[in-house]
Amino acid sequence: MKKLLLCLAILMAAAIALSAEGAKESGEKFPTKPINVVVHSAAGGGSDVWARKVSALMEKELGVKMIVSNKPGGNGGLAANFVWNAPHDGYTVLGGSESAMTYVVNGAFDKNASVWDWLISGGSPGVIAVLKDSPFKTFDDLVAAARAKPDTVAVSNAGIGKLWHLKVDMMKKYSNVPIKHSPYTGSAPAIVALLSKEVDAVSCSAGEIAQYIESGDVRALVMTENVPFEFKKGGRVPAVTEKFPELGKYLPMSQFLCLSYPGDVPQSAKAAFEKAFDAVMRSKEMKDFIGEQLAVEYNKKGEAGRSMAVDMERKFSWFTQDLGLAKVEPSKAGIARP
Repeated sequence: MKKLLLCLAILMAAAIALSAEGAKESGEKFPTKPINVVVHSAAGGGSDVWARKVSALMEKELGVKMIVSNKPGGNGGLAANFVWNAPHDGYTVLGGSESAMTYVVNGAFDKNASVWDWLISGGSPGVIAVLKDSPFKTFDDLVAAARAKPDTVAVSNAGIGKLWHLKVDMMKKYSNVPIKHSPYTGSAPAIVALLSKEVDAVSCSAGEIAQYIESGDVRALVMTENVPFEFKKGGRVPAVTEKFPELGKYLPMSQFLCLSYPGDVPQSAKAAFEKAFDAVMRSKEMKDFIGEQLAVEYNKKGEAGRSMAVDMERKFSWFTQDLGLAKVEPSKAGIARP
């Protein structure tokens, strides 16, 4: 009898151990180790700065480190493929932006926005800026120079097919502003190209270049938006639609900064991420950061985050197609025209 009871006790202990191990493997407890955040562009740009800020605040809520690294290349596809091909356990996350909305049509990645979960924090308006000593004192000056000598006025951007490229190419195609595109691996190197006088102007977000505008080293010529913007020290900057009203039907095309992860990660990971993200977005530190970045708060997660991403993917993808820049036709990728 004693031997029987002992055997039963051993079996029960083994069952409990297996159950605990199974729970661990199924993700019932999350997180239990550091989380890797892989940013799809170079260090210093909007995607990177926001990913690092949100990750630093989220790790306080999650109780584990969120280790941020950069993997630029392939229009963001290098990082997206890396994250997708890692185990879908919640421990590898993508740090990105609205550029993810053109992954598919740019041929960078073959999965649509609907297969990811999104934590969308905020975004900043677009701007074209020049150095303080640039001969282009106004946007009219830049337009006149580009028209006088097509493809000689070089404007840097974060990469072909990304938002800041699309916004300038929109002017090129629909408003006869034949600038020369100079793509880089992110907004940070694109801004460095301006500062080092490799290019004549840069197309980026207001938040990404705000410090140089506030210092007076750079002047904002025009907002690539349908509303003007007021910089604290740079004054009022007109909207591109003030000169080219015809572009109003394509705008706004908004930047958004985000973290994302495969939609089939364990439910425990989703719940932990969304709870931590919610706490971060309610924090004073994050709200102050959003103000510093001259940004609008979105605070989208769960179904709201996915819905926003899917809608933006449709808009960005078909705009890219209409500009003649798409490598993959959206309809063939299952992306319906908005």
